[in-house]
Amino acid sequence: TLCLATLAMPVQAQQIAITLDDLPYVLRSRTTPQEGMQIVHDVTAALKNHDIIATGLAIGNQINAETKPVIDVFAGAGHTLGNHSWSHPDYDTLTRWAFRREVRRTDRALRPWISGAKYYRFPYLREGKTEKSKRAAEQVLQNQGYVNVPVTIDNDEWRFNLEYVDALEMGDQKGADRIAAAYLAHMKERTGHFQTLAQQAMGRDVAHILLLHMNKINADHLDDLLAWYAAEGWTFITLDEALRDPLFSAPETYTGSKGLSQIERVLGE
Repeated sequence: TLCLATLAMPVQAQQIAITLDDLPYVLRSRTTPQEGMQIVHDVTAALKNHDIIATGLAIGNQINAETKPVIDVFAGAGHTLGNHSWSHPDYDTLTRWAFRREVRRTDRALRPWISGAKYYRFPYLREGKTEKSKRAAEQVLQNQGYVNVPVTIDNDEWRFNLEYVDALEMGDQKGADRIAAAYLAHMKERTGHFQTLAQQAMGRDVAHILLLHMNKINADHLDDLLAWYAAEGWTFITLDEALRDPLFSAPETYTGSKGLSQIERVLGE
């Protein structure tokens, strides 16, 4: 059993880094380039309102002449870009060589925007269902110079976005408003859940990493969510700062096919 007392180092409470998956933007088949650009403008405006430097994890095969301007806007606003695979596969369906290809192809696509640390996030947060496959992935990432980016506050934000977009497309603004309110309530509940889990299990809070996506519900309501964090006394930090928390270097006691919060991985779920 892992001795969690070794993790009980003092860390300033309520620190959070903001990460956004699936850049350039979610639901490209249902989103025009103009709408996609507006999503990124609105999200970066919300981040600017709270002086946040976020990290966006991009899917390589979604980066092309049509979407490069979107990436330019995000990076140009001072945010960090990271690698979220080439085609968003479940890692457990790949050979080691296929995984390396996923990482390398997106690495090449992101070179115009990455000059510092290189970050990778596994699609679906699935990092390998066996110890052997986990070690293989770690070796590939290490060889490519990448740092794995887990999350602490996992959530179902993507589901709310699908329902939100459906309501907007049907012209149901009242329905969209109800979904947005439920989304914000869900995010508050998930935040409290994982903060409590960390405090109960480790005797302290941790530096949190929030999982979000570059999507319409955040274009419209991210500012509301960030304002709630600020009102609750949270401090916004960068991903690099968050990853210095001892949680992220602690041994994991969970091995399996689930995509989990890093807190759950360390605790064995």
